[in-house]
Amino acid sequence: MPRAAAHRFLNRPSLYVPVFLSVFLLAACAPIGPRPYYSRDLGRWISSPGRNYTITPPAGLPSSKLREVAESYLGVPYLFGGQSRDGMDCSGFVRQVYNEAEGVQLPHNASAMSSYGRDIAKSDLKPGDILFFKGLLFIDHAGLYMGNGYFIHSQSGVGVNYTRLDAPYFAAHFAGAKRVL
Repeated sequence: MPRAAAHRFLNRPSLYVPVFLSVFLLAACAPIGPRPYYSRDLGRWISSPGRNYTITPPAGLPSSKLREVAESYLGVPYLFGGQSRDGMDCSGFVRQVYNEAEGVQLPHNASAMSSYGRDIAKSDLKPGDILFFKGLLFIDHAGLYMGNGYFIHSQSGVGVNYTRLDAPYFAAHFAGAKRVL
């Protein structure tokens, strides 16, 4: 970019907002996974399974009301700002599950949600703990730990699914955990 053009861009703050919003939306709710596809046989969108995530509940997880409610959302598509079976984002999912299962009201924002409850070390995780992941600068993703190294969350391009906590992206971006109950 020529010097004069760069100077004009930097002196126009109104251009900063669209650039910032684009970066912010691209960073929403973890990395984009494989795109879902529409199944005519089932009459709904299907998330393609990946190596580190699945919409099939892993074997050997402890039973609980929270798990039952969370798993009832498996396969629900990702929708930024959503909090229903038509689509939900990560914080909408965690908020809805805690509200349905335990009557606990949490904010619909992963960063704000991270101020609730008490800090838990990664080695002391128990089913129902809320996990937080940090993107470039701030906490931008949340999920629910379900045991045996798996958590359930709503991920961009995938929807609600189980993912291994040691999956490369999530292991590298783990920011902490909270116990609300």
